[in-house]
Amino acid sequence: MKKPDPKSASEKKAVREQRKVDEAGNESFPASDPPSWTPTHTGEPSKAGKKKKN
Repeated sequence: MKKPDPKSASEKKAVREQRKVDEAGNESFPASDPPSWTPTHTGEPSKAGKKKKN
């Protein structure tokens, strides 16, 4: 024999809604994470690679 669920209808609804939020968050991973490497830099370009003009 199954025991009756002690949760009220509003509690069950809150649990279902929280599960939807959790699932959406899990499905969006890792879109919210920043990239581990960005091929840009700040400041002026390095002069080491420039050729001297004659």
